[in-house]
Amino acid sequence: MTRYEVYYFPGTGLAEVARMLLEYAGAEWSDKYPENWETEKSLTPHGKLPVLIEHGDDGKVVEIVESDAINRYLACKFGLYGQDIQENVQQDTIISQWKDVQVPTALSMQSDEHIKKYGAEKAKEASQHLFEKHGELLKKNGTGHYVGNRTTLADIFAYSWLKMLKKYKIVGESFPQQEVFDHFEATLASDPKFKRYLDRTEARFANYRF
Repeated sequence: MTRYEVYYFPGTGLAEVARMLLEYAGAEWSDKYPENWETEKSLTPHGKLPVLIEHGDDGKVVEIVESDAINRYLACKFGLYGQDIQENVQQDTIISQWKDVQVPTALSMQSDEHIKKYGAEKAKEASQHLFEKHGELLKKNGTGHYVGNRTTLADIFAYSWLKMLKKYKIVGESFPQQEVFDHFEATLASDPKFKRYLDRTEARFANYRF
């Protein structure tokens, strides 16, 4: 059986979606954390993390870098990407728009108070806009999913960052289309495979840093 290692720091950040995909698929996988990143950095394919390490049944080892490439690779392998090119571009668009929120959210985690304040303000502004527009998308689709009537990479990516925004109180007490996103979360929780992820790994959100 093929097994995987997710080589990343002990936090959510850029690797959590890959972990979610692996859990959803019921794959055999484990975390690999750097022991001395300054030493190990030059040993990675591009001097950066995350890296997905795939150990095949035939002994072949494949290393994949860049979080977007890793996520799409796993989604394709596990049937969580689009069923055709139109669904692929739908998911890519949704994920790109969530990344507009991801960047200022990362700034809001910085130690410099000016950068932190700026990032928090921009993240809230971007997320409010996203919730309004994506709430309309979810209502139009009408299934509780972003694309079609099944859990996809777009759903998993959105869920990961929705939890992040809530955890760090970026979105405040309420946000546009909140009832739609409550339904979205409930829809994913009703998927037995996603429920497995929640049961096994939800505690990491409480323990991990960004």
